[in-house]
Amino acid sequence: MDILLPQRKPWRIYLLALGFSLLLCYGLYQLASPAVPAVSLKEYPLVEVQQSDIALYTDALGELFASQQLLLTAPAQGAVIEVLQRPGALVKADTVILRLDNPELDLKVRAAESNVQKMQAELSAFHAQQQSQLLEQQGRLAELAALLEQAELETNLNTELVKRGIAANIELQRAKLRLRQQQQKLDFEQQKFTQFSGLQKAELEQKQVQLKQLDEELRLLQKQQQKMLVTAGIAGYLQQLDVELGQNVAQGAALARVGSQQKLSARIYINQRQADQVVIGSPVMIDSRKGLIEGRIHRIEALVENGTVAAEVSLPDELPPGLRPSLDITASVLVGERNNALYITQQAGLRPNSTERVFVQGATGIAHARQVRFGELSNKQLLIEAGLEAGERFIAVPSDLWPDQPLLQLKQQK
Repeated sequence: MDILLPQRKPWRIYLLALGFSLLLCYGLYQLASPAVPAVSLKEYPLVEVQQSDIALYTDALGELFASQQLLLTAPAQGAVIEVLQRPGALVKADTVILRLDNPELDLKVRAAESNVQKMQAELSAFHAQQQSQLLEQQGRLAELAALLEQAELETNLNTELVKRGIAANIELQRAKLRLRQQQQKLDFEQQKFTQFSGLQKAELEQKQVQLKQLDEELRLLQKQQQKMLVTAGIAGYLQQLDVELGQNVAQGAALARVGSQQKLSARIYINQRQADQVVIGSPVMIDSRKGLIEGRIHRIEALVENGTVAAEVSLPDELPPGLRPSLDITASVLVGERNNALYITQQAGLRPNSTERVFVQGATGIAHARQVRFGELSNKQLLIEAGLEAGERFIAVPSDLWPDQPLLQLKQQK
């Protein structure tokens, strides 16, 4: 009996051979093709490019300083015999900082007091003497006025007697002569009295001027003596003490410096590349770490030091509590405005004013490497000058990662 075996179909063999060949080619292609690294978006989130009108700010460092400062100087030569406050101490206007001593000044004060008292006594005696002399002159005038009145009576009497023929005319003439003489004496004494009164007034004014001069000298010396007890002069804190205990100082020598505690200004240092864009009146936002403060530029120095330009910022009267001079601050200064600017939020690893290599997200989950030129950093917004469009998304990776890799596979967050 013959057994019939099933005949193999050759097309199945061909299919198997073709499939094996394809698998082999794919494997060889994968071995020959460079690997595309996969990046987790959880580790490197995408950053989206935005576009709008933004204000341009430049960042600056600085410090607060007292806008009101007072230099304390020695009112006279003396020795420092007591130091009551040290730098950094809070003081009021009448707080005593230190005490000076000058025995010679004390002697001058006592001598000036004695001169004033002596002049006052002399002025009192002179005034009494003037009153006595004035009374004598007034008495003399009264006496002459009485004699003149008597001469007038005699003249009138003789005139009447002559009319009646009782007295001779010669008696009348003698009476009239005596009347004229008394009138002349009275007029002369009145002139003397007027001159005497003016002389007394001038002498009195001279004495009073002398007393005033002596009194002013005494007040000046007393003021110097009082200032030997050196006070702060304003409320604030003691910034600097320039003398030591026992030191001899000359008149006008610097003793200490006091700065206000509440009235503060800021000094900031602007990069010289942006300094020419800053003008008087430019707004400034200051971060004091105790609150934000709005100020304005009110002075810009002309010199460039260490690549920066110093500027002073005026601050409002009401400031956050806890601020003090010499406190470090950061500031953002308005330097202009950019219309339709492309920008992103500041990212670690991306430097302002540099060209960086980033990976831009494509449509198939693949990120393509691209060169992007970044501009200024303004208020935590990094401007994009070239290489990206609004709405594009990319991952910002350090430049030393995958330096030769053109593609990245983006893995979605889970």
